[in-house]
Amino acid sequence: MKNNKLIKDLPEVELFNKFISDKPIALAVSGGPDSTAMMQIAAFSKKIEKNKVTVLVVDHGLRKESKDEARLVSKNAKLLGFNSKILRWEGTKPKTRIQEIARKTRYRLMTTWCKKEGIERLFLAHHLDDQVETFLMRLGKGSGVDGLAAMNFLTEISSLQLVRPFLEIPKNRFLDILDHSNLKWVSDPSNSNLNYKRSRIREILPILSKEGINSKQIGLVIKRMQSAKNALNSQTKKLLEKYLSNTEGIAYFLDKNLFQEIKDREILLRVLEKIIMNISGSIYPPRRNKLENILIWLLKENNALARTLNGVVVRKRKGEFIFYREPDDCYKSAVTMPLTTRYNCWDDRFFIKANKSNNFQIRALGNAGTKVLKEKKILKRQGFQNVPLSAWKTAPGIWSKKRLISVPSLGYCKQKDIKIYIKSNNII
Repeated sequence: MKNNKLIKDLPEVELFNKFISDKPIALAVSGGPDSTAMMQIAAFSKKIEKNKVTVLVVDHGLRKESKDEARLVSKNAKLLGFNSKILRWEGTKPKTRIQEIARKTRYRLMTTWCKKEGIERLFLAHHLDDQVETFLMRLGKGSGVDGLAAMNFLTEISSLQLVRPFLEIPKNRFLDILDHSNLKWVSDPSNSNLNYKRSRIREILPILSKEGINSKQIGLVIKRMQSAKNALNSQTKKLLEKYLSNTEGIAYFLDKNLFQEIKDREILLRVLEKIIMNISGSIYPPRRNKLENILIWLLKENNALARTLNGVVVRKRKGEFIFYREPDDCYKSAVTMPLTTRYNCWDDRFFIKANKSNNFQIRALGNAGTKVLKEKKILKRQGFQNVPLSAWKTAPGIWSKKRLISVPSLGYCKQKDIKIYIKSNNII
């Protein structure tokens, strides 16, 4: 490695270390220069043991080189003393909106793996240039405060935090670090393909810079938007604490008195957005126009008593609105097993642990489970604890093949020697 002594005390290492504890982490690495440089920065850190770092790379299969690129990332990880895991994108690939769908798929694959493995922080290599491009893309879409606030240093999604330590660092710093490294990296040809909007924005940035619309000024606007976003979120959080309640994380109840106290549409939309994201477990908010349609429907008197959005059912009641996971959407969640050493995440909503090892599965209660509980008089036709039966169908059940063993949300357990511990995802 060239001039190693010159870069071991990089300020970027300090930025990385701010988010390091004694717990294992994952690094999202594509094989490009930015994420490869992040690997090198992580290797310089003395705050974390190398065996607590896992490098995640997605073999997207969109190009014939993707398999070799994933292997290169694993080779680099091994060279630095890190663990690595290749995640493969299986199935049919998109013909349109390729970059958008690929990005969402990468996040889904990596965040799912992290939750399954009990990893609480996933590090991403986004930098200042990415922030500027994201800001301009969202400006072109007419985004509001949240969109123009671009990316955050920390983003929480249930048990996982997405960490972006380098948002104020320009891309050329990563290239400088790689110049002093013996790591190999690849260049994604789509980054210079003018068929993609982000690539076209990169082309016009030098022109905007001549007019004073440069990275420094845009970065200042982003900081101001983030400040405004934080203030709005703070008010939203207070209202959620006052007007929102839930039953075992299965269903959430929003008091209609909120709409008497608050008339500001932006705040009301934020309240709905937080509830829906929490229940769906999505890292992406609902589209604003669809969220606005839900708000209009809630505020108006009409005959429609239920709507769905992003896999969440919204129902009207006399003094409240009720929100819960859509059963059909919940049934698609991967079946997993309760562990004894730590809580295992299921359906992005619940974290479950058992007192002893068994070949049990965690999956939705569904029709079969609710039938069993109705026979045992635990659930009734209209549900239980003010929660409708359709919502209870989305509760996590502990199964031994087709036999229902436990429903921790209802305190039901068929075997006395088995104890199931459960925590719900409650980030609102």
